Amino acid sequence: MPSQLNKLPPEIKLDNTTRDGKRLNPAIFLDQLRRWIQNSGNVPISIKFSYMHLSEHDSYEEYCKEMKDIVDLLLTCQHRWHTLKIYVKNFSVVKGLLHAMSNLDNAPQLQEFKLEVDDEKNAKYSAWKAYTTALTLQPKGEHSGYARLTGLELSGSPSTESIMWWIKRAPELKTLDVSTNIEQPEHHQLSPPHVWNLAHVSKLHIFGLKYSHIGPLLAQLRFPVLTDLYVNVGGTELDTSSIVKDLLHCSKPQMLEKLTFCYYQITETTSVLKYLNQCPNLVYLKVAPTTEPILDALAASSGAHPYCPNLEELEISLSGPFPSFEKLQNLVHSRSHDTRFKSLKKLTVPDNLKKPQYRALEKLGLEVAKRKW
Repeated sequence: MPSQLNKLPPEIKLDNTTRDGKRLNPAIFLDQLRRWIQNSGNVPISIKFSYMHLSEHDSYEEYCKEMKDIVDLLLTCQHRWHTLKIYVKNFSVVKGLLHAMSNLDNAPQLQEFKLEVDDEKNAKYSAWKAYTTALTLQPKGEHSGYARLTGLELSGSPSTESIMWWIKRAPELKTLDVSTNIEQPEHHQLSPPHVWNLAHVSKLHIFGLKYSHIGPLLAQLRFPVLTDLYVNVGGTELDTSSIVKDLLHCSKPQMLEKLTFCYYQITETTSVLKYLNQCPNLVYLKVAPTTEPILDALAASSGAHPYCPNLEELEISLSGPFPSFEKLQNLVHSRSHDTRFKSLKKLTVPDNLKKPQYRALEKLGLEVAKRKW
């Protein structure tokens, strides 16, 4: 170890996993971390560790003490933080890190901070526990604290309160990624919520299981400059449609350039086409599963307002039978010969497409990519 410390890389990346796959003793990890910090000058520090890679503890109290020692050590070099990715058992042992994050002027080099808390017992009752937060920061922000945040990821069953806590403290957000699968308190639905305008968010990813998990949050948000929207809901078709409807209501659909809908299944195409009709400037589209009626609608040359006339990239996603190859060819051909459409430039298809069909699409002048499902 001493010889290695004399030849430190420009940026420290300390991962506690060992070559033989065995768990690392926390005391050894702490000692290595301390020596690494002491002997590395002022180079930026990138550290990743997970409690799952540390050896078992004799008691919960012992675990808390060891984790607190690690956190306290990290706080001594806050001015050198570049990337911190930490996975712990409960929130209490990392309160100090989040408190330190409230004054980011003390961490001027910080680019990414990710905290994952494995605390299922309290997931439904705390605004802080059992979610992941990955914060992408501007390299040199002029504002202190959370105001410097430009990207925010909240997952692992955060409540509406905890999500809004972060959003209200990050006025410069440009990307927002929210994943939750818990029922939100009923009082959100009883009183009109204060509407929060996310003036800079251009990219939004929403994951959930039911409309009731996401709906109360969307009722409080507006996205005036949104250009990239991703919606993935594992519930019913109605759940997904309701979320998409709310999202288009609280944004400006005509500004959307990239759109992804992931349904569990699609039995009624009308609502999907209604949403697509509101988004005339899309250049990228993925509707999962991609059904034949959707392909027919995208290929149709009749009507005064064709669907997605500016579309350049289409991703075919399946949860059932592959649409007929003739439908796919017809779509590409019609969009190439109808002057109201831009020609498709790229098509992503499942990797089970037969090679002759794959080649036939390429001959139509497309970039064709394969993707595994």
